[in-house]
Amino acid sequence: MTKNKNKYKDTGVDIEEGQRFIEDIKDLTREPITSYSLSNIGSFSGYVDTPSEFSSPVYALACDGVGTKIKIALKLNNLKTIGIDLVAMCVNDLISSGAKPTAFLDYYGCSKLDRSKGKEIISGILEGCKLAGCELIGGETAEMPNHYTNDNFDLVGFSLGVNNKDEIIDGSSIEADNLVLGLPSSGFHSNGYSLINQIIEDKVIDNSLMQKLLTPTNIYVNDILALKKVCKINGMAHITGGGLNENLSRIANGKTICIDRKKWALPNIFEEIKELGNISEEEMFNVFNCGIGFCLVLDKLNAKKAIKENPKLIEIGFVSDKGEVDFKFI
Repeated sequence: MTKNKNKYKDTGVDIEEGQRFIEDIKDLTREPITSYSLSNIGSFSGYVDTPSEFSSPVYALACDGVGTKIKIALKLNNLKTIGIDLVAMCVNDLISSGAKPTAFLDYYGCSKLDRSKGKEIISGILEGCKLAGCELIGGETAEMPNHYTNDNFDLVGFSLGVNNKDEIIDGSSIEADNLVLGLPSSGFHSNGYSLINQIIEDKVIDNSLMQKLLTPTNIYVNDILALKKVCKINGMAHITGGGLNENLSRIANGKTICIDRKKWALPNIFEEIKELGNISEEEMFNVFNCGIGFCLVLDKLNAKKAIKENPKLIEIGFVSDKGEVDFKFI
């Protein structure tokens, strides 16, 4: 009888270490964030209950990742905040239609599992879930030697939200003369880092700039849930890759959304990257959020109510029915 000498562990996949990592996650998630969770980490699937305030519930789903911002985190040897980015990129998409985030799942793929790094990432994800008011109910950790190389890894998130069917905000009620209000971003969030990494690759970069590039993405869930209680919102957009143009075009409803770039100053971190990379202003606005991370479209009366509720809001534009394009700068 031939003895089998091949072992899974010899390929670089350590099942026992993976099981120990699951126990780490169980320890981190021992205290639930919300009352929605009906299951524990480690099951084959996770269950959540529907929050009681929804009378005609429908469910929204979103998926996103951190992208090449991971390279900045690896350069600084700091993985504590990219988990917040991961949650933010998903739940901000959910809340843009008015859906309240309830559950979150993650995928962490690496060449070789490092439990200490993994715990840093999961801790950040849990912090993001707390900020968004949702529950981490499961995920997947995959060791794939020779697919992911060296310290490189991938991080992807999946989120579930709930809304009443008659309260979905999809831009269909946007009208001419509505105003566009913007909530400030915390920086580049998690978009455009392929360009940023190309710019800084061969340069000696001040550590303070690198730290600013790692600033986590703002989570807008609580801002929007509060605004929904006091005003009628006609449309919302999470400003991600493609900037204001691409993301506001999604909700234009056959109108032209006009944005005045003079209504706010380009934050310093954007000016630094613009100068460092010799990037044109047009390219900056085509790629990055340029200081506005989330937008709302409301009629004038509700815009006043919104600004009173949240003074961080900036009036940055208006809606016109004169034109053949979804979006333009004025």
